Amino acid sequence: MTKPGDGEPEKGRRRKSPTLVDVANAAGVSVSTAGRVLQNQGWPVEEALKIRVLEAANRLAYVPNVMARTLRAGAPGLVGLVTGNMLDPYFGEIGEAVTRHAETGSKMLVMVCNMQRNPRLELDYCRRLWEHRVAGLILSGGGFDQFTHRDELAALIESMERSGVVVTALTPRGIDIPTFCVDNERVGDLAAAEMLANGHRKFGILVGPIQSPVLKQRISGITRRFEEAGVQHHLVETGFGQKFIVPAIERMFAEHPDITGVIAASGTTSINAVHAVSMTGRSVPDEVSVIGMGGGALAQWTTPRLTRVDLALETCGRAALDYIAARVAGSILPADFTVAPEVVRGESVAPARP
Repeated sequence: MTKPGDGEPEKGRRRKSPTLVDVANAAGVSVSTAGRVLQNQGWPVEEALKIRVLEAANRLAYVPNVMARTLRAGAPGLVGLVTGNMLDPYFGEIGEAVTRHAETGSKMLVMVCNMQRNPRLELDYCRRLWEHRVAGLILSGGGFDQFTHRDELAALIESMERSGVVVTALTPRGIDIPTFCVDNERVGDLAAAEMLANGHRKFGILVGPIQSPVLKQRISGITRRFEEAGVQHHLVETGFGQKFIVPAIERMFAEHPDITGVIAASGTTSINAVHAVSMTGRSVPDEVSVIGMGGGALAQWTTPRLTRVDLALETCGRAALDYIAARVAGSILPADFTVAPEVVRGESVAPARP
């Protein structure tokens, strides 16, 4: 009868991962021979030995330790993506773009960490990814407090970069790292210009908590355009999600019933803005026009289909990963990268009524 410790683990105890040495012993070959077979890189090995090694590996459920191999090679293939909230289509679109590009392009493995809009958790994930010896890190931004812990994050990133980690961001963070994003002031300017071009003159600007440089930049672009045009605009700051946005819109119309245009300044508010306006009894776009900001996923989440300023999420995510891959390979690349945003028209904006 086999006793625990004689090769069969005690019930409930975690089984130890088999090593290359275990495979070699089980197949009755040297460790170098087992390694040559399992790396499958064309090394000459007798067919009989090859079969014994493969059968032993299958019997032991052995898989290569890729992290150990890449560390020995000096070029880790793991990239961390710290994302704000996986329930938000904005971050889902970024995650899809980066992971798909990693598989089809660089062959790097992307580890996605959901920080749940918690800045302390973002710091924790950065440290843990560093401990896992990632080659690169992508901070995808999002609507959370990016000011309170900025200095702590900057110090952590500086240490990571000194150790060889390539750190990038997909939104401005007020930290000196390569940033791959659209011009966010231009995003706000385009949204305001689209509304003005349709004859609207009284506006509500719907934003989540103003806790990041990117929101400040978008608001600056919107308000500057409206001030130049001499039109009325009212800033409405709200929490995330329908339970906050609907009452905020109701209060806005109660105080300013003559508003005919609403600009939603982030992806989360954009998703809920059309529904929130409709909940007040107003028709979109016949009575109130709505324009949002975000990626292509927004068009699938709203009825009527949302007119939006596209943030080029896929382009920026792919560019950040390409930058990391090139730096890991030893190339020196310029870190400046800004995409020109553009308006994608749907059915949520119409000419203002006379």
